[in-house]
Amino acid sequence: SKLPLHWKGLDTNYFQKLLVIRCLRPDRMAIALTTWIRGALPDSKEYMECDASLSLFEVLVSSYEDSSNVTPFFFILSPGADPVKEVEALGRKVHSLQANVNWWNVAMGQGQDLVAMQKLELGHKEGHWVMLQNI
Repeated sequence: SKLPLHWKGLDTNYFQKLLVIRCLRPDRMAIALTTWIRGALPDSKEYMECDASLSLFEVLVSSYEDSSNVTPFFFILSPGADPVKEVEALGRKVHSLQANVNWWNVAMGQGQDLVAMQKLELGHKEGHWVMLQNI
């Protein structure tokens, strides 16, 4: 049977179609967003494939060059991804970072909020790097 309302009309307004897909099939959102970006943005290929040939370390170096001391890095990771080694390598390369000296890695969990706040304050005052995991 036919879908209710004007389902075919959603092809002309893809953003509204994204909303429906989000409600009915959230597992299809990544593909749907990719399709929408490719159709909506000029030079969308640059946004979708800009880092496809680079390693994670090369992407981090590029992002670091675009950042400042008041712009934090925020990673949205897929399950199993772990950028800690690459972030540490970048820190050692550009700032001679050393673990537990001027580089702090806090895995957030029960009771770690106080530790994280202390490390963030220390990092803010002294220019250290702080990585908070599992936020």
